[in-house]
Amino acid sequence: MEQNKRKRWIRLSLSGVFAVAAAMILLTQILKNRTKPIFDKNITTTFYAKTSVGETLDLKADGYFSEKLYDYTKFSFDLTQCDWNTPGLYRVPVLYKEEKTNCVVQIQVGDVGNEDTLHDKEINMDAVITEQDGMERADGS
Repeated sequence: MEQNKRKRWIRLSLSGVFAVAAAMILLTQILKNRTKPIFDKNITTTFYAKTSVGETLDLKADGYFSEKLYDYTKFSFDLTQCDWNTPGLYRVPVLYKEEKTNCVVQIQVGDVGNEDTLHDKEINMDAVITEQDGMERADGS
């Protein structure tokens, strides 16, 4: 009888340990994504830019990200798929510390003076990822 109580207690203890470990892993993942929103794989953030054919854009992180959260010098844009001489839409991945983020810049190369552009007018052109409660800088500070 006493051995059954011990076995049951050990089983409950082990179950509790596994439950606590699972909760800690889940909490760690949630906090990790919350403090570094540009690496959250469940979200894709698209920014928009326009340029005329033949004009190369000089993309800068300060137009898209908050200085309070990110070090602008660690951002880069992968422009390898963008052809400045061919009209069209190009999706440019955004890198932070050479790591791909969930952000892209959609660049429209073409007649930017024309009102019939492919841009969705419902989207806020001044969208910037900003600090929210509980967030830390992406570099850990």
